[in-house]
Amino acid sequence: MAQEDLNVSLLTNAYAEWSASKAANGRCWLDLMADNATLRSLPDGAPELAFTARRTSRAEIEAYLDDLVRDWEMIHAHMTEFIAQGDRVVVLGDVAWRNRATGKVVQTRKVDVWQFRNGKAIHFEELFDTAAAMAAATPGPDAAAASGTGAAVRPRD
Repeated sequence: MAQEDLNVSLLTNAYAEWSASKAANGRCWLDLMADNATLRSLPDGAPELAFTARRTSRAEIEAYLDDLVRDWEMIHAHMTEFIAQGDRVVVLGDVAWRNRATGKVVQTRKVDVWQFRNGKAIHFEELFDTAAAMAAATPGPDAAAASGTGAAVRPRD
């Protein structure tokens, strides 16, 4: 099996496990990570999404996952396209999460970029609608719904 195909297979299985467990099983990600793996998220630790701060080791990525599921409940994660070239895989899909503190739901397109070396992930970067996620994490009326922008939305499932 070509390395690109192997990387896609590893990720396909991990995303399926993550989705089926509704984010209860972070081990599927940690098993993929090199000890010195890095994680970068578009909000980069913004106060409303502090868990998204940069991480530079498998242990720090485990803390990211713990903080994510502490603050958010997965409604769904449908990652449907896997595009591999060389040591990178780009994954496209849709996700929806409910903020545990506010009860607000965010549904957004999601793009994940992975880089592998020797069968282990050495870098992960995620991109999603940060404005919608921040709105869902902010207490009070849903400003996006009130303004008609639709940033924080109701789940479709």
